[in-house]
Amino acid sequence: MLGRRLLVVAAAGLLPLALGAAALGLASRHWNEAATGRAVVAAAGHAAQSVDAEFEARRTALRAFAAALDGGRGLANLEEADAAARRLAETLGGPVGVLDRSLGLLVDTSEPFGTPLGSTPAVAAGLWALETGRARVSDVLPGPADSAGQPMLMLPLLRSGRAEAVLSLRIDTARLVAAIGPGPAALLDSRGRLVASQGASAAVLPDWPVLSGLPRGEARVVPGADGRDLRLAVSYLSEAPEWRVVAWRPASAGLLPWMNLLAWLGGVVLLAALAAAAAVRRARGALLGPIEALSHHAAAAAAALRADAIVPAVPQIPPSGEFAALGAALAEAQAAAQQRERRLRALAEAGAIVLWRADAGGGWTEAAGWAGLTGQTAPAFRGDGWIEMLHPDDRAPTLAEWGRALVARSQIGVEFRLRSAGEDGTWRWVRATGVPIANDDGTPLEWVGAIHDITDARGAGAALRVNEAQVRQTVAELRAVYDTVPVGLALVDASLRFVNVNARFAAISGLPTEAHIARAPHEVMPEGLAEPLEKAQREVLATGRPMLDVSCTGQAPGAVQHLRHWLASCHPVKDAAGAVTGVSAVLQDVTDRVRAERSRELLVTELNHRVKNTLATVQSIAAQSFRRAGAGAPGAARDFVGRLQALTRAHDLMAGEGWDRVDLLRVVRAGLQPWLEGGRAVRIGGSGRIQVDAGQAQALVLGLHELAANATRYGALSRPGGEVEVTWSLGEDGVAAFDWRESGGPPVTPPAPDRRGFGMRLLERGLAHDLGPGAEVLLTFPEDGVRAALRFRTGLPTLVSEPAD
Repeated sequence: MLGRRLLVVAAAGLLPLALGAAALGLASRHWNEAATGRAVVAAAGHAAQSVDAEFEARRTALRAFAAALDGGRGLANLEEADAAARRLAETLGGPVGVLDRSLGLLVDTSEPFGTPLGSTPAVAAGLWALETGRARVSDVLPGPADSAGQPMLMLPLLRSGRAEAVLSLRIDTARLVAAIGPGPAALLDSRGRLVASQGASAAVLPDWPVLSGLPRGEARVVPGADGRDLRLAVSYLSEAPEWRVVAWRPASAGLLPWMNLLAWLGGVVLLAALAAAAAVRRARGALLGPIEALSHHAAAAAAALRADAIVPAVPQIPPSGEFAALGAALAEAQAAAQQRERRLRALAEAGAIVLWRADAGGGWTEAAGWAGLTGQTAPAFRGDGWIEMLHPDDRAPTLAEWGRALVARSQIGVEFRLRSAGEDGTWRWVRATGVPIANDDGTPLEWVGAIHDITDARGAGAALRVNEAQVRQTVAELRAVYDTVPVGLALVDASLRFVNVNARFAAISGLPTEAHIARAPHEVMPEGLAEPLEKAQREVLATGRPMLDVSCTGQAPGAVQHLRHWLASCHPVKDAAGAVTGVSAVLQDVTDRVRAERSRELLVTELNHRVKNTLATVQSIAAQSFRRAGAGAPGAARDFVGRLQALTRAHDLMAGEGWDRVDLLRVVRAGLQPWLEGGRAVRIGGSGRIQVDAGQAQALVLGLHELAANATRYGALSRPGGEVEVTWSLGEDGVAAFDWRESGGPPVTPPAPDRRGFGMRLLERGLAHDLGPGAEVLLTFPEDGVRAALRFRTGLPTLVSEPAD
């Protein structure tokens, strides 16, 4: 009653005030968070506009420089172009470069004129500018000693709509730092690498996958790299669309005004609390007396229980409802404690090591001494959890006897092995006894009992015999598995003498297993098997590391000698201190697999030989047939034989690669081999290496043969001064672009529809079909030379680049 009254008095004064303070604080917090979000979005947008302005100013300057060069005519005098580029570099504050179509540097203002120059590091941006005819900003380029360098602006130099060269300008990141404003803000390239930052370290930003997925112009709260929440906004650039400008503030920044207001309101609430405390103090006198009396009695009762003395009676409490109930509860608890103490003392006098109690159904509720004996603490042992500490062989008999006693409501008595809590984890024989405690009508209320140690009474010999039998059984089972596995197993000591071998290993040498013991491998095994096996075993003993898949070859035992092949794996055997004391060996018979691989190789070789013979026979028959056809046949015979020879070259190329993927450069050289060896003006070049499969390689060889043969008869290779350029590149979407371009030949006249022969049909239909789904072949006939454009999907490019001719 007194507590309810005090609670009503305190709540009446403090609750409305606290609720109002909380509502006002939440409203203030929401307003401050919204204001901080708007500020972050505005900062990101302003920084993006400033960086775009920097890029646009440099692009405009480079465009003016490109106009001054006037295309290829301005590049004829590199010294004048270098001087003009140096004037522009001094104005813009960064090195200026001029690159040819192969992205080789013609002019570089960071080097003295006349210094041999290499290629630009911004290859991807340069290729993009050449192919699209538009300016491109590269990502952050690697600097010296793997440091982060500066990005570059690449601008194509156009003449008649074609990119003749590329202008480059290295962008000073210090100007980008100034452009993004006071911060905190950061500028990131398309791969999430830091270009510039201002106001705070960008190391607190989350990973790039999180930043790249955020919407533009919207403030979000995300965890930072250090685990603290950040309120940030992302804005995109117009000049470099893949770049991001990120502005951020700590998420707690918007909470400071709210915290100030909360502190002020807290002061008001504190004053109200002080007033309430004064009112409560008046009621304290009525409570203090009974509380002190009960506290003194509790201390005296505890001291009496510890000293095994008589517990004093509960003092008289003034007639107050709460304290009267508390005194009655204390007296009841005191009586229960005295009764439990008497019970435990009686059980302890019986020599028990554990005293337990269980409910009416037999589920344990208490177990004094159980945790110290077994290491299992409450609540794990409660209910039937204590069964887990019994020996597996004793659990079922113990539960059966326990259940029988519970059903019969008779005395419990059962013996079992119990795991000790020590590090050795030994088993101890114990005897558990217990009796039911019932009420006046005989209904069981609980069970009480004790556990006694009887290890000495039963004797340790029985447990030892059980353990030895189990060990023998385990050894027998392991030996059965050891002798029946389908691989050879052996163990040698540090002197390479056999300690143990299984039946499959003994069958390899043809001797019984006991004949191997204490003998070295070279004494009992074929030489071709023993020598590599002993070498591997010595390596394992010396290094302590396993030797895997060691190839061995030897004669199988028996009257008929058969050559067999094995794979041996040797592993170290170590003692408790980690020292190598022996080597285990595993032998796997791989004779069938080796023979199958050799048969396959012979079959493929024979097949390739027969195909080449067949092609040679067809070529001979064709030559004889066309020779008898008359004077009009030599041209057709030459074409037919040339196509067969091209097919032969394609077959030789793919047979040499095992009919696997092959580099496109090798395919082009095979298709144009007669013209390359004859010194014809054929230029080959491509960006990196591209791999094609066997069907694509054969189709490309035949197609290149048709194009080269047509150029020799009618096109650029039919007279001096003409040349053919073959180029290719691989797009980001995995589609290869292959181009054939003739120049310097006689004027070209497109063939009439009714004059398109086998070669045209092969290029326009057969080649597009054999290059795979989605492939395109486009033949055009401008006056200055034939053009052929192929687009097809290939496999992945190889990791190692090889320059083309």
